[in-house]
Amino acid sequence: MNKFENEYSEVMKTCLKKGEKIRGRNGFIRQIVGAQIRANLLNGFPAVTGKKIFPKSCFIETEWMIKGLTNIDYLNKRGVHIWDLWANEDGSLGKVYGHQLINFNGENQLQDVISSAKLDPYSRRLLCSMWNVNDLKDMNLPPCHYAFQFVIAKEYIDIVVSMRSLDLFVGLPYDVCMYSTILLSMANELNLIAREVVINAANAHIYEQHVGMAATYNLRKKRKLPQIKVGCTLSNFDYTKIELINYNPDTRLKVEVIK
Repeated sequence: MNKFENEYSEVMKTCLKKGEKIRGRNGFIRQIVGAQIRANLLNGFPAVTGKKIFPKSCFIETEWMIKGLTNIDYLNKRGVHIWDLWANEDGSLGKVYGHQLINFNGENQLQDVISSAKLDPYSRRLLCSMWNVNDLKDMNLPPCHYAFQFVIAKEYIDIVVSMRSLDLFVGLPYDVCMYSTILLSMANELNLIAREVVINAANAHIYEQHVGMAATYNLRKKRKLPQIKVGCTLSNFDYTKIELINYNPDTRLKVEVIK
């Protein structure tokens, strides 16, 4: 049973049927407040199966972010174009995610959280934030997923992700893959078992242009989740050492990405 995807579909169903219709910054949406998506990695890797996505592009984007890169050149050279809409003519995105992870007002948050977890694994301060009010003016797009926190319990490690804005149909499938690989690589770093990814979204929404495709996705039968092998740690993240196994999704549901 694909529990992750069935629960995700229920959240989308709630948004489609009960979401408030709002005209936002970039068009009409149906939105719900305070949505939560959970994926237990012990049950498989949460790459959605009700439509085809491209997990490798997410692994590449994750490495780009972890390395502290903020220019799309690295992504484009590897066939990833998800950030092209927001880039300047020189490919720069400003002080977005990666910059904040390794240079938040001069602090390397990522290295700090890795070191802290090794010294005090049960700390409740194993947290990184990308919401730097000093740098928001220098970001082409403020971070949608703006913080994540590791929580360790005995041999298990979980990750809780905070989002100000979540595109349920287009963005969530990639967000959950990104943070799953971050969790798995951190588990390797600490010799722990990666367990659960929890995504909390203040504003979860579906664009009106995507409603039909989202409904189609919800009606499809969900398949068995794939497995994954992650042969790297968080401090030495390498997308080429990630192998997705037995990913057998339904056909692609292509929609326009809304800027």
